[in-house]
Amino acid sequence: MTDEFRGFLDASGGHELERKMRGFEATGHGFRPGYRGAFEVFFSNEFRQLISTVFDASLTFDVDAGLHHHEPDARSGHIHNDLNPGWFPARAADASPETVNLSDPSQCDYRSGKIRKSGVEGVERVRAVALLYYLNNGPWIPGNGGETGLYLDRKLPVLEPTLLVPPKENSLFAFECTPRSFHTYLESHVPRNSLIMWWHRPKEDAVARWGEKAIVAWQGGQRT
Repeated sequence: MTDEFRGFLDASGGHELERKMRGFEATGHGFRPGYRGAFEVFFSNEFRQLISTVFDASLTFDVDAGLHHHEPDARSGHIHNDLNPGWFPARAADASPETVNLSDPSQCDYRSGKIRKSGVEGVERVRAVALLYYLNNGPWIPGNGGETGLYLDRKLPVLEPTLLVPPKENSLFAFECTPRSFHTYLESHVPRNSLIMWWHRPKEDAVARWGEKAIVAWQGGQRT
């Protein structure tokens, strides 16, 4: 996995990490249908079942995932909860249970549901579990920064998190997306790399649990 990540970073000075993260000072590479490579284990049905069991969540097969890269001294993000909607091309009825349904902006815009390919039907989901796998960072020591900050309240100062999760090499951090799963990226003084992915649940499940108004809509590329 590290070698594959380094391949993206080394290509043309890092330009293979082609997406600028909207609302964050990071670049990224999104995984798309048909992906084959070192990160496939995260997109297996077995891994979906594991996450579903750990969080006791009814997960669909729909996944949005990518590699994220923060340059040194990239500014901290804003506090948010990740309880957002996501749209996917409808999974084929005869799709193999061994494959997940990765987001595909060439067919259906993840944030708006806009259909971009004739004959495609979109389906709305809600983020259920967020997962970060930290890699290609080398040894981490206190003071390097780049932690994921966790907060009891969205109104807390960004630099005063309730808990910190360090981006230690080959470590995995996951949490359920709820109205109070407040978190953000904190400024790092060294490069910070991760795989980040969101598993989803049916929208009706999220609405039944927290209500329609709890789902945070996308506006202008940022979470409201």
